Amino acid sequence: MSTMLNAKSDAVSDISMPPGPVEDPANWMGRDLQGRTDWQYHFTAEDLSDLDAALKHVKGENLDLIQIAKVDFPLPKFGPKLLEIRREVLEGRGFVLMRGFPVDDYSKHDLAKIYWGIGMHLGYPISQNGKGQLLGHITDLGEVPADAPAETTDSGNQRTYFLHPVVRGYNSRGRFFFHVDQCDIVGLCCLHGSRSGGESLIASSIAIHNEIMKRRPDLLRVLYEPFWISRQNEIPSGAKPYYQSPAFNWHDGRLTTFLLPAFVKNAESFPELPRLTPAQKEALALVDEIGNDPAFHLSMTLQKGDIQFLHNHTLLHTRTAYEDYPEIDRRRHLLRLWTIVPENRPLPQWIYDCTGGGRRGGICVPGVKEVASLDP
Repeated sequence: MSTMLNAKSDAVSDISMPPGPVEDPANWMGRDLQGRTDWQYHFTAEDLSDLDAALKHVKGENLDLIQIAKVDFPLPKFGPKLLEIRREVLEGRGFVLMRGFPVDDYSKHDLAKIYWGIGMHLGYPISQNGKGQLLGHITDLGEVPADAPAETTDSGNQRTYFLHPVVRGYNSRGRFFFHVDQCDIVGLCCLHGSRSGGESLIASSIAIHNEIMKRRPDLLRVLYEPFWISRQNEIPSGAKPYYQSPAFNWHDGRLTTFLLPAFVKNAESFPELPRLTPAQKEALALVDEIGNDPAFHLSMTLQKGDIQFLHNHTLLHTRTAYEDYPEIDRRRHLLRLWTIVPENRPLPQWIYDCTGGGRRGGICVPGVKEVASLDP
């Protein structure tokens, strides 16, 4: 019998699956979008003037970054556009790429305040890791040794994926599996691009789900059953260093995706947990194989001044490996926001339970103060 975890009691119950292919505005194919630009938004002079005025306002109020709320960052003209962008992310195709912000015109501190202010018009920031960081930094910190664990998958061409039991992948230069982040909307602001590589790949989890339904309905059922997931040593109060969740959830008439393949594979380091079954391995590999198919994913190279927003419940994303510039001040560096939107779609209860804070996402570690550092 297929099962789904009840996070509070560790009991299981029958899973729910859609009766057929899922219909959703976020069901798209990368091949249909790759040559188009209607998923891009270009900042106008009016937008930039509004943002500059909002920055002057918060500086005049002498507010630290973490103190800035939506009301403190007024955007009378650009704000309504951001509401439409949020609607497109949450209810439309699931993503928007904003282009042309003049990052070189601002100090790092002022730029962070502007990016934070934009994010506050979309939702509420939450902690992204065990350090309590509300403002994340996507850059290579050199924390990963050359012999760090990795996995090579061959599905037409060889790809080596980053794996590490503690270090999070965004602090490396390696390639990731297609995955989601633990929030409603994830945002990236590009301060510096890489020397080569580092393409952002996104794919509709709705389209991948429907393709698996067509190809391998037996493996689709496996993806609706719970996987063990490592917390990467970021453990909420009273919790174990791992938890369970399915990759696909049919909840309140919508498909919600929660997929963290690297953390699933890292959970096998706990001797008390069962090993992945052959069917589970095959199911995870099939998701990644379809995601890596250019017919399914959309590829974009984030340029200086780009801001990308993605809906985690309907999209999977990854990044290819990259090479950096040797100069420290030219190295690839992106600011990241994880935001939650309480009025967004209902989520399964176990998502609230597994965060440790009863929220829609984020990482809550006891004794750790939430911070918004300007440095990685």
